Amino acid sequence: MSDAQTLVRAGASRPTRTQLPNGLVLLLHENHANPTVAIHGLTRAGAIFDPATKSGVSSFVTSMLDRGTLGRTALQQAEALESLGASLHFDSGPEAITFSGNTLAEDLPRVLDVLADALRNPAFTPEQTEKARDELLIRVKISGENTGYVASRAANEMLFPEGHPFHRPAIGTEASLRSVTREDLASFHAGQYGPAETVVVLAGDVDPEAAQDEIRRVFGDWRRLERPAPFKVPVAPAPSGTQRRVVEMKGKSQADVVVALPGLARTDPRYYAAMIANFVLGGGSLSSRLMDQIRDKQGLVYGVYSNLNAGIGAGPIQIRAGTNPKNADRTAEAILAEVNRMHDEGPDAHELEEAVSYLTGVFPVRLETNAGVAAQILGAELYGLGVDYIERYPSIIRGVTLEKTKEAARALLKSDPHVLAIAGSHAA
Repeated sequence: MSDAQTLVRAGASRPTRTQLPNGLVLLLHENHANPTVAIHGLTRAGAIFDPATKSGVSSFVTSMLDRGTLGRTALQQAEALESLGASLHFDSGPEAITFSGNTLAEDLPRVLDVLADALRNPAFTPEQTEKARDELLIRVKISGENTGYVASRAANEMLFPEGHPFHRPAIGTEASLRSVTREDLASFHAGQYGPAETVVVLAGDVDPEAAQDEIRRVFGDWRRLERPAPFKVPVAPAPSGTQRRVVEMKGKSQADVVVALPGLARTDPRYYAAMIANFVLGGGSLSSRLMDQIRDKQGLVYGVYSNLNAGIGAGPIQIRAGTNPKNADRTAEAILAEVNRMHDEGPDAHELEEAVSYLTGVFPVRLETNAGVAAQILGAELYGLGVDYIERYPSIIRGVTLEKTKEAARALLKSDPHVLAIAGSHAA
């Protein structure tokens, strides 16, 4: 047995799954190697639920979760964790908000108290709301000066029609964030945060029976939402032909080029074949076609990568490159040439073998910590992949045939239609 196989088998015993009567899902993974527990979880309350005129509300609410509750001030929240040497962090995302933390096993009940209070009872006090707003506005301003962010946002605005959640910036805009009221925050929280929308993963030195009792204690009386919004992303029509946008950003020494194509959902049967085809194109290796042809041989870019953004809905395939502004058009042409070559030829047998070797080889590394195991379990639950997903992953990847990767490349990696965005100084 290889080291990789041993790691997968040793680090990824099948988790146990429990669903409370109110719908909350608890997943437990036991690892008694050390007396710590990693906490991961999510609530299906991401940016896809933002009102059309209030982009950034989900992100705003997430930023308020550690800024005081009805029973604790922000300082008391922080002190409750710091006194234990524990941590909790909340992050916003396009589809769900996530939380993560670490604690000693003996302190798990008290950390779960803080977590449940934060998710269930944020106070949205005026003082903390304005502090959060100022920080979010600064983030929007900084992002607006980043050529990569500006190009990526412009590409999404062209690829997805107005009214589609991916058309809007998940972090919001200055105008939308300034328009958000405390009532907007409270209303979003009341309408999107509920037990049936929440998943908690505990990985590490946990006693299953005791952990379930603690989860029932802090979450068991959380009432279900009366009319939860469906957890789905509308299907976006493909753009009609090629679209191009150049965003002039004076004073920038670099231009960012983004070519975006329609993608697919994480649950699409073609996902794994598409993932491998995208990996060969430019999805995570310095030896990818894009890096080899455009950076190493043509010397056009500082770096170039292809991202397959597959979630509960079909996100974009974005190919991003940073280059000297004078080379922006040539870079775009070179990217499209490689997309078309991948569409026409697909990966070859050697590229498939290398991709499978890398993807199965790196997977056990992600399982070396409790946090890594918890993250994989959480993703499997989000997309309905089953509690045995970690066990099955290597065989899933090895089972992708060359013909399946070629079919996925023909279906998804094609330049017609596509959108092209360039952001930078004198980028045209």
